[in-house]
Amino acid sequence: MGHHPPTLAPQNSSPQQITRRLVLGTLLTASWSGWLGGCDRREPLRIAGHPWPGYEPLFFAQSQGKLPPELVIQEMPSIKASIDALKEGRADGAMLTLDEALALQVNGMALTVVLVFDVSKGADVLLARPGVTKLEQLRGKVIGMESSALGELMLAMILENAGLTRSDVTPKFIDFTEQEAAWAGSNVDALITYEPVAGRLAAKSAHRLLSTRQLPDTIFDVLAIRTEVAQKHGDTLRKALRAHFAALEELRRNPWDTAYRMAPHLGIPAEELIDSLRGLELPDIVANRSYLAPKKGHMATVTPRLSRIMQAAGILTAPAQADTLFSDAYLPGDASS
Repeated sequence: MGHHPPTLAPQNSSPQQITRRLVLGTLLTASWSGWLGGCDRREPLRIAGHPWPGYEPLFFAQSQGKLPPELVIQEMPSIKASIDALKEGRADGAMLTLDEALALQVNGMALTVVLVFDVSKGADVLLARPGVTKLEQLRGKVIGMESSALGELMLAMILENAGLTRSDVTPKFIDFTEQEAAWAGSNVDALITYEPVAGRLAAKSAHRLLSTRQLPDTIFDVLAIRTEVAQKHGDTLRKALRAHFAALEELRRNPWDTAYRMAPHLGIPAEELIDSLRGLELPDIVANRSYLAPKKGHMATVTPRLSRIMQAAGILTAPAQADTLFSDAYLPGDASS
């Protein structure tokens, strides 16, 4: 098997939406906090996370009773809530985007990224009106986007590729749930968005001017743990990551059957889960080792570039320290390790 998952055939998305960094209000009626199964006398390893397709293998492993009892997954309504739990000491780690992990590190939190959940390979896009066919034509245009580090990072990358500055365009902050209405109301000339909205608007008047297929190594979802906690819970982390990769392998081997079993956690049809996985690379163990090797790994190589872009955009106040952020030490070895 290769490092990347097989392409999952896109299906027509339903009116329901998986918001990339927000969760539909009906999803989160239960918390996964507390001990899972038996427990020992040590403090548990607490990981905060919200439902998102790239995170589902780990949530699925939990639902199947495959995670170690020392691990507590605290389900949150959004990435912001996960970050707040991490900042306030209510969680030891979080499922979040790399840009958010960089911001936390620069603000003084010692973190170790131990897993790459997914990499955007087209899931995040810049849509434009028919009259805008080149990036240079964005000058003087209104660009819709979410007010988030993710939105700001995408905008910075787009402007860099266009040879423009932020003052050359007019950013307009629009919540993800309002983006289709904003497009229909002709309130923007271009829109930074992601699936499933991207697919629905592209089927109408919008066209894809740029996506993360042309902006590789930009958007990553990762598992970041407080460094001192990761060192204390190494065995627990290795068991948890082994369970994640086993669930990921199950999804690859039997995508539809596994999606039907995963989908109830997200509160959506299996067809929409499959569709939402379009444009995501889900790295296996071998690929994760390539990403996370501390000195020469891919993440350590791309982070200085991302850090520079984020500093220029005002997202970071200082350079991120890639040499201390990533570790492959917690990835499982062979099946017997």
